Order: sequence, then C-alpha cells, then structure tokens
Amino acid sequence: MKKLVCALLLPLLVMASGYTVQAAGFKDVPEDHYAYEAIMWAEEYDIVNGYADGTFKPNATITEQQFAKLLANFYELESPYDELKKQTPAANWSDEFYNRLASYGVPLNGYFDNTIRAASVKRGVVAQAITHLANGKSGLDQSIQFLLDYYISTGQNPQYENRNLQKFFGVTNNMTRSQVVTMLYRMDERNFYEISEDAQALHENKSNTSLNTRAINGQNQLDKTMQLTTPSKSAWDGTYLYYYKWGKGSTDFNRRDAYISNTTSKSFNIFITANDGTSAGSVDGTATITSSTKAVMNKSSNGNRCVLEFERLHNALKITEVDCQTMHDEGTNFSGTLKKQ
Repeated sequence: MKKLVCALLLPLLVMASGYTVQAAGFKDVPEDHYAYEAIMWAEEYDIVNGYADGTFKPNATITEQQFAKLLANFYELESPYDELKKQTPAANWSDEFYNRLASYGVPLNGYFDNTIRAASVKRGVVAQAITHLANGKSGLDQSIQFLLDYYISTGQNPQYENRNLQKFFGVTNNMTRSQVVTMLYRMDERNFYEISEDAQALHENKSNTSLNTRAINGQNQLDKTMQLTTPSKSAWDGTYLYYYKWGKGSTDFNRRDAYISNTTSKSFNIFITANDGTSAGSVDGTATITSSTKAVMNKSSNGNRCVLEFERLHNALKITEVDCQTMHDEGTNFSGTLKKQ
C-alpha cells in the first residue's frame, strides 16, 4: 500500500520547479522537529522531495486543490461517470480529483471555482474532509475530535486545550507541508484506508443524485465558518434548491437543484437536476434573458428540445417546464420554485 501511495502522491507534494532528490534528511528539519519522523518516512518512500538547496520548507502552505489530489489518491477514490459543471469553466489540472471527491460528497470549497481551489486550505476544512472519508459525515467539532482521538493531529494552540476545541485545533490556520505529511504518516500507521459507509453510499448513488448536487451537499456540510463562496457577478448567478421529504421511505422525497453561472446581459448557463424518488433527470444549456427577471431556454446543450421558462424572484428561482420530456424520466419534471442558497 505504501508503494502505491508513494507513486500517487509524489506529484502532489512536488509543487514547483527546482526540486531535486536529496540525501536522507533536510537541513531545515532538525531531529527535534515535531514532524521529523513523518518527513523522513515520506522521503524514504518517495512521497516528497526537497528543494534544490537541501531544504524541505515544512511551513510552506498547501492549496485546497493540492490537498484534494492527496486525499483522492490516498483513498484511491473511483472516478464518477459524469463531470462537475463549474462556475469557472476553464479546464484545470485538479478537475479529475474534484470529480472523484464530489462523487463521495467530501466537504470542500473549490468544486466550482478554480480561484478557490488555488487558495490555501484551512485546517478546519482538512479536518472535515478527512473525517468524512475515514469515519463518516461529521460537524467541525466532531471532525476535530476524531483527529485528536486517533492522534492524527495534536492540535496547535495548547493554551486552549479543554477550553475551546476549535481554537485549540487552529481551524482558520492554513495547512502546511509538514502537517500534511504528519497526518498522512499517522493515517498510514492507523490503517485508515477504508472509506466510511456515509461516503461509500454517496458514491454508490442509489438515489441517482447528480454529481453537482453531491458537490453542493459536500460544500454545505462544511461548517459555516469554513465555507467560501465566489461573489456573484449577476443577480441570476448562484445555486438554487428545493427539497421536500413527504414520507419515511428512502424514495419519498422531491428535489430540484439549479446552478446558474457565466451570466451576461443576454444569457446565462444553467444546469438543473430533478429527482422525485425513483424518477430523475438532468439538463444543462444556455438560457436567453428576456427581461430583468425572466429568461427562457429552448434546447439543451446536446441539442434536444427542452423549453424551460425562468423567473427570478427574491432569493428564489421559479422554473416552469413547457416541454422537456426527453431529458428526464416519466413521472418527474423540472418545474418548481427553488430557494437561493
């Protein structure tokens, strides 16, 4: 397993040009450094290399997309059949890893925005993402406690121990190279390779939930203090949701999700999913704006006829299906009023 992890994670932590393989040890990682053993382990198994000047730079930060690659490859997450519809449509090297993580509903911020992906990842986000895969869906405090209980992390601010869990862990601090390597080392020691039942169930996706919806749910699972959002360029832009659970059965629900992006003065891109228990469908395309609050789409991006009317309400989006039967199962449609998230 260690050899496989090495091969997969080497590209993640070699983050810039100028790296060369060093002899054992790094001149900026003394033997009394808290992460010395973990860094030596990572070097031994070729998980990380040092800089050309013989340093490791243990305090250099890691971006969310680099962490995403580490997490997806460490757990050997399977790729989904579909891909995320991003708000920033430009292809990015991390797309593959975010698609895989979205399939398992992992709590992260950068699913739809390349700029957020490139930002330094906060320790609180790391805690929830790891715990989701290792132990199941958990809030921020539960996630921190899981990492502490299994000595995957020891916290950062001892003055807050037994007083303030989040401050003790340092949830708003950036994640560093030494911290990532230490967590990876301790996860390896404790054999945390199996995916939690929660994450596996999301990946198996028996409810036929779209990849975008699973990504949105992952974002929403993050503690509010950890969530990052891209400022909307238009009143139309955003994520919209309707959900109604009308019975106790696993299929006794109605759900509509819509994601609007790339709005101009004349049009916007929209991706919609509808799920009524056992009936579902999805469609994406371009809608033409006809007034300040109304728009219409006549066909999907794959050329199928799909006539949908949109009305922008206060913090909501009304969708009326006129004719879009080719894009969903019989028994459901895309109509509904969805609340802006």
